[in-house]
Amino acid sequence: MKSRLITALYIVLLAVIVLLADHREYHTLFEGVRRIPGGDKLGHFLLMGLFSFLLNASLSCRTVRVFAARVLLGSTVACAAVTLEELSQIFVRYRTFDPVDLVFDYAGIWAFGRLALHLKLRRGRCSG
Repeated sequence: MKSRLITALYIVLLAVIVLLADHREYHTLFEGVRRIPGGDKLGHFLLMGLFSFLLNASLSCRTVRVFAARVLLGSTVACAAVTLEELSQIFVRYRTFDPVDLVFDYAGIWAFGRLALHLKLRRGRCSG
């Protein structure tokens, strides 16, 4: 139950970050990250990775079948949400769609999803 509350709060945090990024007057809040070489990409990797980790932990690392493979449900949900958000930037005046951001999002989702699965399997509480 605790992990679901933390996940819900993290989703709210991500929504706030997206809303702030969608408005030009708040772009100064992100300047520090942009000054760090690779900071934007690292941010994508870590933010979406933690999103995946929390979702998978909240869902007890449940899996679903996608074509012939079994994949983590939380990672699948994270990929869908992240893809939609990144594509939505095409239609937002002060944002720029960047496929490289999406690659770093997916890398974080995969890496942190694997971490969640590894930790659950070590504790013997993961289905699938």
